[in-house]
Amino acid sequence: MRRSANFKVLMLSIIMALLFLTVGVNVFVMTIFGHHFNSGQNIKKVTEGVSIVLRPIHAERGKIKDRNGNIIAQDVTTYTLDAKLDTTRFNGDKTPAHVVDKEATADAISEIVGIDRADVMAQLNSTSLQVEFGQKGKYITADQKAALEETKLPGLGFTPIIARIYPNNEFASELIGFAKYDESENVRNIKGQIGIEAYYDNYLLGKNGSETFPKTAGGYFIDDKQVIREEPKNGSDIKLTLDRSIQDALSQALHGMLEDPKVRAEKAWGIVVEADTGKILGWGQAPSFDPNVLDISEYLNYVSQSTYEPGSTMKTFTVAAAIEEGVWPDEQSFYSGPFYVGVKDGKGVRLPSPTGSIHTITNAQNINYGDISYNYGYVQSSNVMISELLTSHLDPLKFKEYKHKLGFHKVVGTDLVPESEGVEVPERPLELITDGFGQGSTVTMLQMAQAYTSIMTDGTMVKPYVVESISDPQTGQVQYEGKTEKIGKIFKDSTSKKMRDLMRDVVAPGGSAMRFEVEETEVIAKTGTAQKVENGIYSPTDYIFSSVVGFPHDNPKYIVYTAYEAKMGHSIDASAVYVKDIVKKVVATDKYTQVGGGDVEQIKTDYVMNVVNYDVESATNNLKEKGYQPVVIGQGNTVISQVPSSKQQVISNERILLLTNGESITVPDFTGWSRKEMTNFWAITGIQVEMSGSGFVKDQSIPAGSVITKDQVISVNLR
Repeated sequence: MRRSANFKVLMLSIIMALLFLTVGVNVFVMTIFGHHFNSGQNIKKVTEGVSIVLRPIHAERGKIKDRNGNIIAQDVTTYTLDAKLDTTRFNGDKTPAHVVDKEATADAISEIVGIDRADVMAQLNSTSLQVEFGQKGKYITADQKAALEETKLPGLGFTPIIARIYPNNEFASELIGFAKYDESENVRNIKGQIGIEAYYDNYLLGKNGSETFPKTAGGYFIDDKQVIREEPKNGSDIKLTLDRSIQDALSQALHGMLEDPKVRAEKAWGIVVEADTGKILGWGQAPSFDPNVLDISEYLNYVSQSTYEPGSTMKTFTVAAAIEEGVWPDEQSFYSGPFYVGVKDGKGVRLPSPTGSIHTITNAQNINYGDISYNYGYVQSSNVMISELLTSHLDPLKFKEYKHKLGFHKVVGTDLVPESEGVEVPERPLELITDGFGQGSTVTMLQMAQAYTSIMTDGTMVKPYVVESISDPQTGQVQYEGKTEKIGKIFKDSTSKKMRDLMRDVVAPGGSAMRFEVEETEVIAKTGTAQKVENGIYSPTDYIFSSVVGFPHDNPKYIVYTAYEAKMGHSIDASAVYVKDIVKKVVATDKYTQVGGGDVEQIKTDYVMNVVNYDVESATNNLKEKGYQPVVIGQGNTVISQVPSSKQQVISNERILLLTNGESITVPDFTGWSRKEMTNFWAITGIQVEMSGSGFVKDQSIPAGSVITKDQVISVNLR
């Protein structure tokens, strides 16, 4: 056995010696005689001027996608535009390889790339032999390159370069962030600067490869077999829980609040969350930025970093804590007039008059409802009710314990998203009372959304998350997978159900948030209003208005939480329209909605067909077949206009208004129409509509069937 082993070692040594001898001879012969054994090429003639070139092969940065695989961020090949001005440059066929007609070249570049013509001419008139065109000349698209090449203008050059693009432009920009070239590195890489692009840069970045090869001074390879190539490893793909259609609806709604003359919000922000899983379907703010343009004056992620006093949306948790502790007075009545705060034994108490009081608490707009039940006090969002509750039934320090259980004043821990914690009020008698209706302490919207999952579920609080998975695009291997994380059971199932029923009463006729009622599903809601703090002082004019909407009522699957800054006195009904648009889109995306009677009805969203120039009968029949409700306006026989138009996506069973070519217009029966549909009627007919209230039309000033002219005004009441 030992002799056999020694023999094997001896043979291996002989083989290795022969191998080294062959390689050595090859090197010697190639060096002395200029002959390469493997290729048979005589390189003696090309030795002078030969250099070893190391060329990086850039790894592709990982893609960022929504939950359906739609691209949010990806790498593409773009080009840096240059112009050769050296008049001695010619191609092999003696045609010019330099700019000949500067005027025509300037026209083409200005029109196709969008650079100011004067700036282009300034560069073309330079004394340099070759020029570029600044930032606007970088990262031009393949289409722009092709368009310039089609002009056949000589002297233009295109250097390929990888760029990071965002096909959806402004799309959860503060969350996604952006990536760009880090010019400080020796090997230039696209690196994340802010947002998901930065937080997960190590996953997205990948690893560059390289090519090493000998090259002559003339730019020729000596031998392909001499190339040493290390393949790049592309970055990992990140799939988010965001839904593109829901995100788009959220963004449009938030911008609508800014642009609507009846609202004129200074800023708005919002989040859409699946209550039982914690998946974040939408996350946004307005104003925002387009990561393709990078015109950023301020970067603050409002959903997770902006802290504010939540106002009455906090009352839900004050009441829930009382129910859980068994001290909720339910139908017991209290006096809802001014609450004069006194202090006795270090605790806040209600005094019968202002004498000796340290503060007076009133309901919004100083409304006195008289003697009302605690239940009705919540429905009307009574500050006095909360004050009575915290001084007569629920210990404020016990409520503080519940706030801590609910995750307030500490980070939520949503993936790697940066967060603020907010500030808690000091334990003083007055502040402990006002904290119960959302004044004093500050929170983030992300904290509020997480806390509300305990109301929408069986009392279990669920952490919101946004990263669905991270995977290797080449192997498909999942490197990270987001999962539902249940923080703990805060309330009994019966407590959460009681709160959901109370929140439904808030939206029902007579409630303080009737304006959020929609036809598509049975929603529950709570609103909040808080004075904005500026330089440590409450602003007398600027407020933060917020709302939380859950649906469907019996088993809420979704939470839509929005907030905006605006002047007191604006139309809260107008702003509610935008929140309802988000709700409708979520319902349409989910495909199912809870409707009256407890039935489940499948709905869908699609672009409505164009029936302009159809005869009325064909138009109505076609729309009915698609599940829409056509409403014919006028006595004509041909459709001349429609709202919504064929360019708009609508939900099945939505009303489609058809204006005909008749000379007279007959007033429809507006019963059950929404504010949006009344606005559509105004838009398509030009007949002014005055609307009061919120919800849906209950009565109208001009009876259905009446002939009306465009100089008349229709008044409707919504409830």
